[in-house]
Amino acid sequence: MFKNYLKIAARNLLKHKAYSLINVLGLAIGMACCILILLYVQNELSYDRHHQKAERIYRVASDHKFGGNHFQMAVSPAPMAEALVRDFPEVESAARFRGYGSFLVKKEGEQNFKEERVIFADNAIFDIFTIPLLGGDAKGALTAPNTVVISQSTAKKYFGESNPVGQSLLFDNTAVYKITGVFADMPDNGHFHFDFIAALISMDESRNSLWISNNFRTYLLLKAGGQPATLEAKFPEMVRKYAGPQVQEFLGASFEAMVQQGNQIRFYLQPVRDIHLHSDLSVEFEPNSNINYVYIFSAIAFFILLIACINFMNLATARSASRAKEVGIRKVVGSYRRQLVGQFLAESIFLSVIALMLALVLVELILPAFNNLAEKQLQTFYFGNWPLLAALIGITLLVGVVAGSYPAFVLSSFKPVSVLKGAKSAGARSSRLRSALVVFQFAASVILIVGTIIIKNQLHYIQNKNLGFNKEQVIVLHDAYALGEKLEAFKNEAMRNPSMISATVSGYLPVSSNRSDTGFWPEGQRASDNPVSMQIWSADYGYIETMGMEIVAGRNFSETFGADSSAVILNEKAAKMFGFGDPIGKKIFTWGFTPGRGVDRDRIIPYTVIGVVKDFHFASLKENIGALGLRLGRNRGLMSFRFKVENVAALIAFLENKWKEFAPDQPFAYSFLDERFSNMYRAEQKVGEVFSVFAGLAIFTACLGLFGLASFMAEQRTKEVGIRKVLGATAVNVTALLSKDFVKLVLVANLIAWPVAWYAMNRWLQDFAYRVNISWWIFALAGGLALLIALLTVSTQAIKAALANPVQALRYE
Repeated sequence: MFKNYLKIAARNLLKHKAYSLINVLGLAIGMACCILILLYVQNELSYDRHHQKAERIYRVASDHKFGGNHFQMAVSPAPMAEALVRDFPEVESAARFRGYGSFLVKKEGEQNFKEERVIFADNAIFDIFTIPLLGGDAKGALTAPNTVVISQSTAKKYFGESNPVGQSLLFDNTAVYKITGVFADMPDNGHFHFDFIAALISMDESRNSLWISNNFRTYLLLKAGGQPATLEAKFPEMVRKYAGPQVQEFLGASFEAMVQQGNQIRFYLQPVRDIHLHSDLSVEFEPNSNINYVYIFSAIAFFILLIACINFMNLATARSASRAKEVGIRKVVGSYRRQLVGQFLAESIFLSVIALMLALVLVELILPAFNNLAEKQLQTFYFGNWPLLAALIGITLLVGVVAGSYPAFVLSSFKPVSVLKGAKSAGARSSRLRSALVVFQFAASVILIVGTIIIKNQLHYIQNKNLGFNKEQVIVLHDAYALGEKLEAFKNEAMRNPSMISATVSGYLPVSSNRSDTGFWPEGQRASDNPVSMQIWSADYGYIETMGMEIVAGRNFSETFGADSSAVILNEKAAKMFGFGDPIGKKIFTWGFTPGRGVDRDRIIPYTVIGVVKDFHFASLKENIGALGLRLGRNRGLMSFRFKVENVAALIAFLENKWKEFAPDQPFAYSFLDERFSNMYRAEQKVGEVFSVFAGLAIFTACLGLFGLASFMAEQRTKEVGIRKVLGATAVNVTALLSKDFVKLVLVANLIAWPVAWYAMNRWLQDFAYRVNISWWIFALAGGLALLIALLTVSTQAIKAALANPVQALRYE
């Protein structure tokens, strides 16, 4: 019987080639999108699950309020890890990571390489995480100062096929680190990736005892059966025990008084498996993804697949009259209804299987482009990926059953006497359903169009907003410290180029990066009087000019003023938080800083305000502008030049040649300030691009169905069209007649889609402190585009019918 079903299905497919092509192509596109997004979602959900003890690994995160600011960070105090193991029996192990930026690394006597993926860590990381060593002993790999373990690819990069264990590398031309192990390259689906893990004990800061300074990423391993909620409930008492006395020492006020002023020191646990999709804190190892994007892409896949199924259902029910006689004859000769249902379901499943095979081909063809778009390394491996294989089989059967169920039950319900008399009109019983399904298709399409426009608008707003600084035409040279004593000479030589306007050497740029805040208080107040939490950057005389910032009060740093070494320039936000009416000449104070110990309460540093710079965005536009001060100081990390030239390639070549002249053994690396700014929104840009692609596919799939439905409806009304033309109707009249019903459906779809799209995109925009308004024209444009696309799709068939010879139309049937 099943063999007979397949034969009939194949005959029907070949008999109605256009109908079959529309259905197969639509289902194939829907399935291909679904498979791609399944691969994406599966990859996103797999992060950090390769660690054998992942279900027991947690990160300690911070939620602090101080000095008018709210800090949500992935870091905690230096002594936290030791206290966790010592004070809480449910903690099996704890370890810290500490980053110090990039390093210049080389073998003795060879050229430096700039290495970004360098971290310092406790040896206990090997007890917590699955970081298999291919060489060396994990028990003692990082227990001695100036030791390091390196990744397998890094070992090959520096030592070829020879064994690197026991050999040494030079960091920043000064510190020698002995290699004690080689670890397997870290998998892509983890929230951190390193090529060098050096012993944290090498740094004096690792022995810091301050509980009110947060610079370390702390992870812990719970014992089997340990409850994270129970452990987390003990943290407030731990904070009071250890941080309380230091609050009293530094602020001169009790812990309770600090809390009453609206401040907060709070720590909580994050499951390591949740970090990638559920954490967006300051000082993350790498930019994380967002669980909302997983939901969004899953919904898009569902909608596209559903649109393809709707195409099938619409066309099948519209063609019901052409198969009504077949159903009547089969029933007369003894077929049961369940046999007819089985036949129609078999046809739809057969069509679904063909669509799946085409979809798999499409996935293989477009997967490289999708990987590039999503910045992933997704692979298919269907037979080695059992969850994906099961999903494919499930999708195929589900699509076949969902797409074929309504036509099967409708067609099998026809009464043989009625259909053989010709009483069953084409699609009469299902016109309302078809209308509802078309409305749903275009409502989904309009939602996607609105989403795409709003995402693009927000990204355009970010790129063109007045940021308070000028990010254009600024080139940034990395690792300026590699120039050593020749740094000033190099800068002066570069400035001789007529294309150069100004230059600065600094550690901070007005783009998001890892920074720390310090408490400041104005003259006449005490540290205990709720100090202002403010960032303080070291800058030189050329910083404000090079960054294109604006002084709104006072003056810039100047070499003619010797006292500028104790001067500070505040941003408008800081001046307001200090309560200064006229800030010029006012004094502010903060604690000193001792390397290795951190904040030193015995050293109070005074600063005199000499200027106020206009507020500028130095973090993501997802955050409000915070308090900031600029002080005169040397930081040899980055050298930036503002230039005026169109031939940027020639300028880069000039700087590279000069670099090689002054530092021949040091790598030359650069970036542009506008690129660094754009990188902060790479995730949003990626979402916008993916949204655009899938919105286009959804509309194309909906139009496929609309085209088939319009062509079939035009065919059914051939005689009516002929009579109308004989009675004087013009081609325009006929085209309008055949199109108006579809236009009404698209208009209804818009009315349904607009509030849904507004709600969804308004929630997405809430992530940004600075955002665009959702204007009415966006909905009008999306609706107009959907209507135009629908009209173009339908009118091709309507015009064809309108231009047909009425004589042929009246001879129809």
